[in-house]
Amino acid sequence: MPRTTPPTSLRVTRCGWSALVAVTAWSLTACSPIVREAPFAGAATRPTDVQLSGPFDGQVVDTTTDKPIQGATVVAVWSYDRGDGLVGPYGSETLELKTDQAGRYRVPAAPGKIRGRHVRLVSFSLFVYKRGYVAYRSDATFAGEPRTDFTLRHNAVKLRKWRKGDSHAQHLVYLAAPPAVQMQARWEREAANLDLYRTLGGAAAPLAADPDPEPGSTLQMLSAHALLPPEEVRLRTGYTDAFTPGELGDLARTHFYHGVHLRARDRDEMWDVAYRVWKDPPGGLDSVRETFRATLPDVEPTGDVTAETWAFDDDKVRAVAFIDDDAGVGVLLTCGAMQCVDIETAIILARYIAENIDALEFTDAPTTAADKTGAAR
Repeated sequence: MPRTTPPTSLRVTRCGWSALVAVTAWSLTACSPIVREAPFAGAATRPTDVQLSGPFDGQVVDTTTDKPIQGATVVAVWSYDRGDGLVGPYGSETLELKTDQAGRYRVPAAPGKIRGRHVRLVSFSLFVYKRGYVAYRSDATFAGEPRTDFTLRHNAVKLRKWRKGDSHAQHLVYLAAPPAVQMQARWEREAANLDLYRTLGGAAAPLAADPDPEPGSTLQMLSAHALLPPEEVRLRTGYTDAFTPGELGDLARTHFYHGVHLRARDRDEMWDVAYRVWKDPPGGLDSVRETFRATLPDVEPTGDVTAETWAFDDDKVRAVAFIDDDAGVGVLLTCGAMQCVDIETAIILARYIAENIDALEFTDAPTTAADKTGAAR
């Protein structure tokens, strides 16, 4: 029998079975990119959980002392190309974070916002920058040699302290970094000009001073104060008196955790509201899930806020916890029974936090003893 062309409703696109007329426009933009095989060390032996899209993790330490370096800027860059025959660059995605107190970082999987037919994820680069140290690139060393020890998981980043005689001009060329790192390194430009002047014969020019760490830059703290302003609580609960915003003291505030306490003035705790926020914690959100399960035992997940939501209700407190994998965030909200008259009110407050999650920000850690005491309350 002669060959026949399949009906349009059964034609296969890169994204799967779809009706040709109905989904042509969708298929051009919604297809996940092809991901090239990761070329880095260790990738070939762990194909199930190591790929170019991520996730990635590692630790940043001082190469001389092996002590962890906290507050280092880590920037991840995923690069894409596009084309079938004629191939060209198709943009990149970046993500910036800070190392924790143990010098560890965890980069989640690529955001995946660049999509479409014939789109390929072709490379990944990691940059680490800390003032006072020679920076790190996953593809090359400061000496100009290809780097061969980068691994996607459990990567060891060893930063060497800056030495007199190191060239800021060469350092900036070496960085060739995304804007987030360029902003961190902008202070080096004047020193780089001095380096170039000496190279061109200006021998009398002084050597650039060794870069000292920026005051207050050793660690950044997650700030969740803007997620649920007191006026939003009053608007949704009908409460007319004031709140005193403060910190929850049960867990230490870090670059990935912040607990906020909205204390009702001149009232007992059954009028209070509190929420705990985890953002890209080291090791991922599984530990946060375990915290929710332990805190809210025998509560089955629902879809009230996100696909993973836990709601607990008794005569003293309402509690709502949720996980937002796309944002890398876990939230546990507790609301006294006098403030939230029912669990639906607590869910409304949790939904506001989820919708306002972009208001999360990072602030410099306090540098004085008084400030540190206040931040740890």
